[in-house]
Amino acid sequence: MEQAPTNKIKVIRLCKRSERKEMAANYLFIVRHGETEANETDIDAGPLDYPLTRRGVKGASFISKALSKVKIDAVYSSPVFRAVETARILARPHKLKVKTLEELTEAKLKPEFVGKKGRHHILTSPEAYSETNEELLERTRKGIEVIRKKAEGNAIVVSHGDVVTAILEGVVERRVSDERYYVFHPDPSSLSIVKVKNRPFLVLYNYHRKMDFPQLT
Repeated sequence: MEQAPTNKIKVIRLCKRSERKEMAANYLFIVRHGETEANETDIDAGPLDYPLTRRGVKGASFISKALSKVKIDAVYSSPVFRAVETARILARPHKLKVKTLEELTEAKLKPEFVGKKGRHHILTSPEAYSETNEELLERTRKGIEVIRKKAEGNAIVVSHGDVVTAILEGVVERRVSDERYYVFHPDPSSLSIVKVKNRPFLVLYNYHRKMDFPQLT
């Protein structure tokens, strides 16, 4: 997947501890695992146990610090090692154990592609996978339903690039509800960025100076 530009805009203001009691609804904080050597060397890791690189640990620690000021009640992860390692970093400030969920596992590559050079993605290289994108969407939907039923309050969910995409696609396409409602709706004086060269790619959505992280009301 393409990487968003790493500008130095500060996007968030964290909730104060005194605001924690206002968090009544369920929120999912969806995180892709930190960088591994497979990411650096363009290898399809699949289910292989690649640990996080130093930069991967640093990236996960940054998110961990950001979420440390939010009341988190559960941390769920793909059972693949790089996701579990990331989830443990995120769970540490909340003194929580990581719960693994098979539905969050990496998109299922065919064995002949696992550990080989050349990155594949389920939407653009479906022939490399033993499951279809529709099957991935359905299992991630089931996974989120499990989390919604089991988790009380807010939960962190750690998974993989294609799986996170599938989770968000399910939300954007309203697959999780028959209700008609806005999934995207920008706030006044907000900034969204779309990269349009080659093909449209959402880089940033709804950034504004007074943006809370998150505004849980």
